[in-house]
Amino acid sequence: MNSTIRNRLTPKNVGDWIKNNTNILLMFVLIIVGAIVSENFFKASNLFNVLRQITVNGMLAVACTMTLLVNGFDLSIGHNMALCAVLCIGFEKSYGGVAAIIVALAAGATMGLVNGLLVKLTRGESSEGFMITLASGMMAQALAKWYCGGSEIIRPQIPESQDWFRVLGQGNTIGGFPVCALIWIAVMVILQIIVKKTTFGRKMLLSGANKKSAYLAGINVGAIKVIAYTVAGLCCGIAAIIYAARFNSANDGSGTGGDFNGAVISIIGGNALYGGHGGMVQVFIGAVTFGLITNILQLMGISSAVQFIVQGAILLLAINLDRLKKR
Repeated sequence: MNSTIRNRLTPKNVGDWIKNNTNILLMFVLIIVGAIVSENFFKASNLFNVLRQITVNGMLAVACTMTLLVNGFDLSIGHNMALCAVLCIGFEKSYGGVAAIIVALAAGATMGLVNGLLVKLTRGESSEGFMITLASGMMAQALAKWYCGGSEIIRPQIPESQDWFRVLGQGNTIGGFPVCALIWIAVMVILQIIVKKTTFGRKMLLSGANKKSAYLAGINVGAIKVIAYTVAGLCCGIAAIIYAARFNSANDGSGTGGDFNGAVISIIGGNALYGGHGGMVQVFIGAVTFGLITNILQLMGISSAVQFIVQGAILLLAINLDRLKKR
């Protein structure tokens, strides 16, 4: 028994474990750092606040991950969310909350479907998807600006006791757990099951890992990518609903930086940059890590400019670690 343990604890095995689990180690290091820098870190109010803050970006990271898994990339997710958010608030004003939710989800899914079809037509991978979604994102931002007239669009004033829609972004369950975080976690659980436990999920991963092998196995790689991009767009619609319910307003710039934040969260969580590996567990780890970094810097009184520098540095580190894992 002892010899078996010693065999497992060789320097090579330990090094391989560290290399393959840097995302988990980073998250726990940040938890320790947070406990050291502030006595308020472990208070329930602070931890729930971290969850509430990461939910929108976490949902955008889910969208980003769906495209990364099929060796794609979606630079339109932030602007797609902004378009869905202004449509959501506009339709809530005219037709109520149910119509607003339906329109936001439909708009997001439609945007994702268009992206997927364009990627399929060009038989594109990550580099082509990068340019295609950059262009579609610009168009989505222009549509959002046209719809809201270039100004802030604000939710209608409804008495708090009757405003069920705001609960989606600002409400808490018993015990103070944010409703928006529950929505995000539920979406991740569903998609994790699909990716890891279904035939479609296995086809997604194979398509992302090796397109040629997927073709030889009879998989319609183009159709898989269309579905992945459509689901990504749907997640942008969900993010937009939460955003509108939380902030009570939106404009064409509401999603600025969403593509960056989604990519940072997905990659630092451990999702492969070039497809075929990962899932929603990695999104959760990445989102918590991202949220902890921001929260710790805020507790320390660090300026937002420095926070962006730190986030960018961690993204570069995560990309290099992703490359290291392939060696």
